[in-house]
Amino acid sequence: MPTYALRRAGGPRRMAAAAATASLTCAALLAGAPGSAAAPPGSYAVKGVDTSHHNHDATGRDIDWKRVARNNHFAFLKATQGTTNKDPWFARDFKAASATSLLRAPYHFFDPKSTKDGAAQADHFIRTARATGYTGTRAGELPPVLDVEKVWVDKKEVCPEALRSDQLGVFLKRVKSAFGVTPVVYTRASFVRECMGGKGEVFKGYPLWLARYGSGANEPQPVPGAGAWSFWQYTESEAIPGLPGKNGTVGTGDRNVFRGTLAQLRAMANLGGTPMPQPPASWPVVKSGQRGVDVATVQLLLTERGYTTSADGVFGSGTAANVKAFQRAEGLTADGVVGPHTWDELIVTVKPGAKGPAVKALQRQLTDNGHPVTADGVHGPDTAAKLKAFQKTARLTADGIAGPHTWAALVSHH
Repeated sequence: MPTYALRRAGGPRRMAAAAATASLTCAALLAGAPGSAAAPPGSYAVKGVDTSHHNHDATGRDIDWKRVARNNHFAFLKATQGTTNKDPWFARDFKAASATSLLRAPYHFFDPKSTKDGAAQADHFIRTARATGYTGTRAGELPPVLDVEKVWVDKKEVCPEALRSDQLGVFLKRVKSAFGVTPVVYTRASFVRECMGGKGEVFKGYPLWLARYGSGANEPQPVPGAGAWSFWQYTESEAIPGLPGKNGTVGTGDRNVFRGTLAQLRAMANLGGTPMPQPPASWPVVKSGQRGVDVATVQLLLTERGYTTSADGVFGSGTAANVKAFQRAEGLTADGVVGPHTWDELIVTVKPGAKGPAVKALQRQLTDNGHPVTADGVHGPDTAAKLKAFQKTARLTADGIAGPHTWAALVSHH
């Protein structure tokens, strides 16, 4: 390992101050809380772990992978870092994990030392993974993973100095070509905002594994330019039977959930079943001078959030002023442009039985997306039926609840 540790830490801006991390729940959002309503990690049925040599530090003993497999469906194991570092436990752990029912894959921690090292890091990772027999296409093998996050330097978590989006793209394309499968990307929305200028388009089309801790039902915020999560790392300190702890105790480690079903995860792991859903859509940019249903959606959501705005579908000076006021209140750049950061904070989750401007925005979006419904501001049976129909066509969970994934699909689907 280099001079910094590879720990997942922190969360998005607003939750950091409250020691939280996430984005999804109706009551909280309608009350003006950050994020978006959803379900807590415990409600997801497909669970997994990720490990590295850190999980052996306390005792140096082996992980009991058979025991881990009793309570988990998948595992991501650290293989490499940078252009030369190999996790000393990877080969042994991967072999042992492969002898269980766990669906598994190796991951690479991207550690940029120059502006042109994407190919070198990819080649190092590919060689190391292949040396264990991993191909990416064997039964039980999940796609390889790229880990992109902050690093620890002098006891501080900082953005990697030499990080370049084009080199991340080089890495992903090279790994995809080598193994013939689309890699998974581990990161978080806050990293993309702070370390990549909010430009996460390089990750678009890749399943995302996002971190957000201690946030109850709040899920990770969508990555600007790329979309929402497929895997959610919700803690770094859960007791996991099979991980070695001090004095014979159960060790703690990272725990994750998968957004889909076990059949979908098995399909991703070359075991048949239902194919993986497409990555959730990303947010459009709505700004002054534009017209249409997306503008009306912004206006109605502003009204829902207490910034009364005429829903005429024209992004004029009054709408711009209210967008800026909302942005200032949320600690965002007050530029009057509704981009991914503003959408993340503006949307509210709408459930059946809800009433008000946000429901009208939902109904107008459904109509514009080919599922006509009266815009009466009441989320009744007809609205729920039309919403479920749209969710099915967009390959989302058809639950009749408009959360971040559904809103993003609606406003980007035209």
